[in-house]
Amino acid sequence: MSMTVSEGVPGLALAAIVDGGLVTVLVASAAVVGSIPLLVFALWPRGRAAAKVKAKPGSHYRQNELRTSFADRLVLPIVQDVTHYARRVTPQGVINASADQLAIAGLAGSRVLEAILSLKVLFSLAGGIGAFVGLASVTMVSRLAFAVGAGLVGFALPDMYVRRRASARRETISRSLPDVLDQLAVIIEAGLGFDAALSRIVQSSSGPLIDEFARALQSMRLGKSRSESLQKIAERTDVVEVRQFVGAIKQADSLGVPVARVVRTQADHMRQLKRLAAEEKAMRLPVKLTLPMVLCMLPSLFIVLIGPVVIRAMQSL
Repeated sequence: MSMTVSEGVPGLALAAIVDGGLVTVLVASAAVVGSIPLLVFALWPRGRAAAKVKAKPGSHYRQNELRTSFADRLVLPIVQDVTHYARRVTPQGVINASADQLAIAGLAGSRVLEAILSLKVLFSLAGGIGAFVGLASVTMVSRLAFAVGAGLVGFALPDMYVRRRASARRETISRSLPDVLDQLAVIIEAGLGFDAALSRIVQSSSGPLIDEFARALQSMRLGKSRSESLQKIAERTDVVEVRQFVGAIKQADSLGVPVARVVRTQADHMRQLKRLAAEEKAMRLPVKLTLPMVLCMLPSLFIVLIGPVVIRAMQSL
């Protein structure tokens, strides 16, 4: 009898651990720990260690391996395997959409794309397994449904972060565009050309839009035309105002219109659009304040005004 009780104790302890959600915590911790190599892979500068190894072809294999960094020896092979699997299970349309969103968010690069794809697969597996193991008290159908839902949420988490960052970057570019165009118009009217004015602004300012102008100048130095370089800015930023500005500059180049006049007109137009946007936000403010006032301020006001009257009426009875 004692042997039966002693043998049943480990089983009961294991069931208590599973029902208590400890396995879920362990799976979530494993997901967090597993994402660290992916982040290291996305941010770690590689290439120097490999160059050092190639510089000494006659050295021993062990010595060559020890010259490389920890990320190249241990983290990189794991991440490459996870990335290869992520590319296999991810549709090509999703990969292209993720690459476009990363470019809009200012995170363009093959390493960042591979890290995002790997995180999508890792989070989906961790979410599905964690939900399936953690919900041991419900039916199997419910566990499978929650596991699929958690896997889909985990798969979408990196995309949500990228979209949020892309939206913030678009908002920053849209706010800074009128000021940049004013500076560009003043510099062009002072006698510099369009390319020289862009170079001057890049040297004296900073921000996402300035970074895009710097990339455009670099591409023009490499032999691309101005229209093509500016069109790339419009595609990478995905901002309506930037597309309008790029279209105006391309039309001015094709028709022979002075660029200074076009830039000044675009600057005034963008400034007017910015003023109209501010007025629109101001007009929406009373509508947004209606619900908080009804739910928060009016009940307190009624209590302060009517409360003493009710108390006196109750005391007089």
